[in-house]
Amino acid sequence: MKPPPGCRRLSALGAALGAFIALSFTLGLLGGPFRHRAPAAPRCRPRSHVVFLKTHKTGGSSVVNLLSRYGESRGLRFALPHRYQFGYPAPFRAERVRGFRPGGPRFDIICHHMRFKLSEVQRVMPNDSFYFSIVRDPGAVAESAFSYFRAAAPAFRNSPSLGAFLASPERFFRAGQRGNHYARNLQWFDFGLPEPVDPGQIPELLGGLERVFPLVLLAERFDESLVLLRHRLCWPQDSVDLFPHNSRGSAQEVTPEQLRRLRAWNSLDWALYSHFNRSFWRQARAFGLERLRREAAELRRRRGALAGRCLQGGGPVPAGAIAERALRPFQPPGAGAILGFALRPGLPGPERELCRRLALPELPYKDLLERIQFGAKNATDG
Repeated sequence: MKPPPGCRRLSALGAALGAFIALSFTLGLLGGPFRHRAPAAPRCRPRSHVVFLKTHKTGGSSVVNLLSRYGESRGLRFALPHRYQFGYPAPFRAERVRGFRPGGPRFDIICHHMRFKLSEVQRVMPNDSFYFSIVRDPGAVAESAFSYFRAAAPAFRNSPSLGAFLASPERFFRAGQRGNHYARNLQWFDFGLPEPVDPGQIPELLGGLERVFPLVLLAERFDESLVLLRHRLCWPQDSVDLFPHNSRGSAQEVTPEQLRRLRAWNSLDWALYSHFNRSFWRQARAFGLERLRREAAELRRRRGALAGRCLQGGGPVPAGAIAERALRPFQPPGAGAILGFALRPGLPGPERELCRRLALPELPYKDLLERIQFGAKNATDG
């Protein structure tokens, strides 16, 4: 007996509905169009192999502090010099690293003063290391170097003043004289670039350098530089919180004409700075200038809050005002006052340790890292 036509239509509709539900369920399990799934946000992995070329008089001591804190907090292994620099001003050699063994384990972070030599750094650091550095307007570098390295550079030491030096630098400067690398093209020297050099080779040299150092920070845009660095390293937001180390109590006033002369005298440094200034702003635009501005402002806000929590007076003070001896920065002979940080009294234990690490100068921090890696008995303080 056949079912009435209406029942046959209902039966067919039910079968189709059942098939639809089964198909929908199957496609849902497989991630098909019946189950919308938002695309996963791309995730970066934090970089733990880092090469920082610390150039002179550019703000590098502050960067070393943040690298030291990040590495110490995560148990990373530092490539440390036997004393405080890797045989500088001689070019870097792997044997200058404490604990280095040919064919032995590589290190995670290297960040203390060296004259850069890529082939030797590659003997110490893993192949996937991220290389970065920092540059500054050579006029400002040279003014600071004249004060800071007055005792070390004969060209500066023999000149009665910066003005007298700039009036006739050739009168005081002798190329190749020990210490005079501080007196001309200091950043070029730190990057390990050749001098003298044919001007026609400069673009090629700097292009090759940029391939080694995909990010070079600008001292004049320090906070924006830290934002770009954090994102390139995929580190957490608070990893680039810091206090500015090695600031001077007073800087010599430089006239526009003196600034022009300083840049001209350091013409290789000017070419280097100009190249990496352009590269920095290309990366800033790719990141987003408004986003960069917002994140740099937030970084400054956090720094101010940390200074209020941690520091007596809320900022840097002369070394004589710092009660804890280990927090007093090194004072080079004749360099003028180098400022440091005094901690607020009565800070609770964990907060005091955080504040102390933020305030700890480069040399005592290197000693601390050495004790952690090699034990107190084997450390070479001093």
